[in-house]
Amino acid sequence: MEASDPLNPRIIFVETNWVVDVVAPAHLQNSQAIQLLERADAGEFQLWVPAICLMEARKTVPRRFAPKASSDEFRKFIRWASDEGRIAPEDKAAAFRVFDQFDGLVTHELTRVSERLDDLASHPGLSIFPLSEPMLERQVLIGDMDLFLNPYDLAILAAVLVQSETLRQQNGDDWVGFCELDSDLQPWDKRGAKRAILSQLYDDSRVWVYGDFLLADSDEIPEDWMTQP
Repeated sequence: MEASDPLNPRIIFVETNWVVDVVAPAHLQNSQAIQLLERADAGEFQLWVPAICLMEARKTVPRRFAPKASSDEFRKFIRWASDEGRIAPEDKAAAFRVFDQFDGLVTHELTRVSERLDDLASHPGLSIFPLSEPMLERQVLIGDMDLFLNPYDLAILAAVLVQSETLRQQNGDDWVGFCELDSDLQPWDKRGAKRAILSQLYDDSRVWVYGDFLLADSDEIPEDWMTQP
């Protein structure tokens, strides 16, 4: 099989943050995450995600987007502004109607998380893979390094590294991509400096990490990645 074009990866990995951005309540979904899925469905590349990421998203979405946490602060402000005479009674009533509609809409949206995850799994551009014994073994090895990752992040990292190696060998690809917005798994720190251990892990498995869902920085791929080792 012909090797992949270094500027156009055929395999892109995503993880929990992408899943959350896709299945969040409609008005909170990330348009770039949706666009990445649409590009995969159109055949531009194949998205791969560890199955544990869907399990994690099932718990994360209701917790992160619970409506009361957002609207209660606005309610407090409206009550205070009304008591201080800063807003008219009819404006207070209108604001509360909007907050009630917001709470009702988001609550309903959160009841559809399982449905949206099932729909996501049916997309032709997305492949979901389970943890394997080699991934669990890799997780143990990485856990002995000074990365200070939580168990979920360790599992995701090991899964991406092992699956990327497997797919590269099967398909003859020179490298694969990984969209990673979680700073704990990015191979650079907040100042942009390289994090040596993570960078080496990704380099060894030929995984190029993007800091967004746009695949915008592929022109920076190292030259020595252009040929199969």
